[in-house]
Amino acid sequence: MASPLIGLVEMQIAFAIALLGIYIGWRTGLSHVSGFYDLTGAARHLLYGIVIGMIFAVAVDRMILAEIVLGRSWDAIAPTMILIGASQSMLTLVVTGRPRTVRTSSSMPYGWTFGLGLGSMQAAYVIVRLFDPETWAESTGFGVSAIFFGLVISATCALGTAAVSAWQGTKLLHASRLTPTVVSTLARALLIASVVLSIFEPLALLLAAPPAFYVSYTKGPEWAVETLSEPSKKEYRRMMRREALSKKQ
Repeated sequence: MASPLIGLVEMQIAFAIALLGIYIGWRTGLSHVSGFYDLTGAARHLLYGIVIGMIFAVAVDRMILAEIVLGRSWDAIAPTMILIGASQSMLTLVVTGRPRTVRTSSSMPYGWTFGLGLGSMQAAYVIVRLFDPETWAESTGFGVSAIFFGLVISATCALGTAAVSAWQGTKLLHASRLTPTVVSTLARALLIASVVLSIFEPLALLLAAPPAFYVSYTKGPEWAVETLSEPSKKEYRRMMRREALSKKQ
């Protein structure tokens, strides 16, 4: 596939939109337990995700999106999507399963921020292709509608990848590794397929966006509290009681 033909301003807007996904994801999954986890460690894993996510984003761009443009069959593309999903899942397992991470009950927040980094970079490359009129013949290119749709893609990628990675980290703290890795592999492959196909058919994003938003906003906060250490859980409950009392006054 040819290099993107969009201008520098459009390129910057694409990456800015992708970074907004990180802000949305951080506010969704971790803001309510701020102070109960290692913020420095979470930020470090976010950077890990961004760097590694750039590699995976290029792989998706060259090995999946380019193949769709060339008219390859899904029988040929599907194994690649599963391979990329499995690679991300196994890497997340390594990142969230390190002894110190498990000992400090940090697998969930680290998995969440690591996933935010992965998802944001995936979104950035997809949005660049969305803005590029040379991606496919019927592309509308850069415009207001493309910017809005890019925001939806950014949030979907960030929240979806973060939720899957955080779920892996949560299950890991319950000594469950194999099944979450297999399930998350399939979930990641579905997310990749949905987001990439949305460039050609926007309704394809409905395969991933509703589950990503629902799980992130409902289960994400639960996992964050569930995986806190016992002293942190007690302090969190006391804080919530104090907040409830202050609201009544």
